[in-house]
Amino acid sequence: MARRLLICLWLAFFANLAYAQQFLPPEKITYSGKTYSLAYKNSSPNGRATFEYTTNNEPIESWSSLVTLNYSKFLIAPPLEWIKVAKVALDREKPKPHYSLYIKENNGYSKIIYEPDARNPFYESDVHKSFHIETCGGILVFQFAQKYPPSADQSAEGKLSTLKKITNENSQFADEMEKSEWLPDCN
Repeated sequence: MARRLLICLWLAFFANLAYAQQFLPPEKITYSGKTYSLAYKNSSPNGRATFEYTTNNEPIESWSSLVTLNYSKFLIAPPLEWIKVAKVALDREKPKPHYSLYIKENNGYSKIIYEPDARNPFYESDVHKSFHIETCGGILVFQFAQKYPPSADQSAEGKLSTLKKITNENSQFADEMEKSEWLPDCN
């Protein structure tokens, strides 16, 4: 009897995966008091897709704030595994960004700040929320990014002051993301 129950549970689990739907990206997303419109999308045959949203008709090449949805169909992992993979990726970055990773309820979160470098002359503040919803058949990560100009005061104190300001705003963005009721549409 126990073996039959296990087989039924196993079949039910894989049946759910077989019927998992593709993520349906919205045309518009409202975040942090602004409405963002789909400006870029890229899908690959392996089930990965990226959807980027800008506001005020900004071109994707010169955004000031950006919402990105990264979908990985068939990549099924709990939030802790997502956090572990994110940590490895962030630790490999050169220069290494300032970051924190954590889990709340069924979502993984990250708060990241990149300092300016030769390739990217701006500070960048990112917050992420990972969704691990069975009906989506994979992981979807909601990301919000904000660019900041370099500090006018290039002294150590000036840079530290800029980092503190960005860190405070990054925490506010993360709090807003945690409270957001937005969910991926995978019907």
